[in-house]
Amino acid sequence: MHAWDIAVATGLDMPLDEEMADGIWAAAERLADHLRDAYGVFAPVREVPEGPSRAEALFAFLGRDPHWAAPAS
Repeated sequence: MHAWDIAVATGLDMPLDEEMADGIWAAAERLADHLRDAYGVFAPVREVPEGPSRAEALFAFLGRDPHWAAPAS
């Protein structure tokens, strides 16, 4: 997730494919709520439109906007 954060913030394209998102979900489901509540590591869960991809849903679960992009400079 942090690699995606850095890539997107610097204007690079680093898509998270569905297979990778599936692999991350197991850890996210076990850890994210505890880390969010105890340490503020993740922002609150975001709402996503109906029918998101697995990757979009994961981003939203971890408090990220899956469609965010760095402003043009």
